[in-house]
Amino acid sequence: MIGLRLGCWDIADRSLQWIGRSAAWLLLRKHFARDESALCAAAGGALVCALFGRALGFALSDPSRNTDAIGGTILGGLLGVCLGFIFGVSVEAVSSTIKDLLRSLDSK
Repeated sequence: MIGLRLGCWDIADRSLQWIGRSAAWLLLRKHFARDESALCAAAGGALVCALFGRALGFALSDPSRNTDAIGGTILGGLLGVCLGFIFGVSVEAVSSTIKDLLRSLDSK
């Protein structure tokens, strides 16, 4: 069962935690402990989705619909932050549930 621990959810969780910890270190110059992994995953998810949301908002901005490029970028970024926070927490929850399940199967 140890070989199953490194799956797609675990890779996504570790990637989001790494992005969140790196961003926090750049902004705050503080290292986070392991027990703050959900916060780091949520921050990483918010950053990743904000970048995608900004790019999508910029791409979908159209002067004929009274949406300029700056407004579309800002709106897409804010929507990306909101969705990314939920995405990061969800990935962390699924990953920790899978780890707990595999840990319980190893003990038997």
